[in-house]
Amino acid sequence: MTETDTTSATDEELEASVRPLVNEILDRFNQEGVSPSQAGLVILSLTYRLMEVLHDAPEARRFFILTLINLINNYLAEDMEHPGGAAVPGTEKEA
Repeated sequence: MTETDTTSATDEELEASVRPLVNEILDRFNQEGVSPSQAGLVILSLTYRLMEVLHDAPEARRFFILTLINLINNYLAEDMEHPGGAAVPGTEKEA
């Protein structure tokens, strides 16, 4: 991965290019019966490894960290809007 990898493609292009890989990984998790906590540990391990790989690419590392922080902030903001967990479309309880 080079520093230009993160700046030359649009968000939509990046999303489209990694979606098949993400779906394949999630399918594999389902096939293997990986629990959510185990999947979280895999993701944390991959994140740590990526940070090591990006050690000599400070701009790419900064981009990744900011993207991760934004993802977490957005998740927390949704969670605060919907106490007790983020609302999932189609699963709302009727009063």
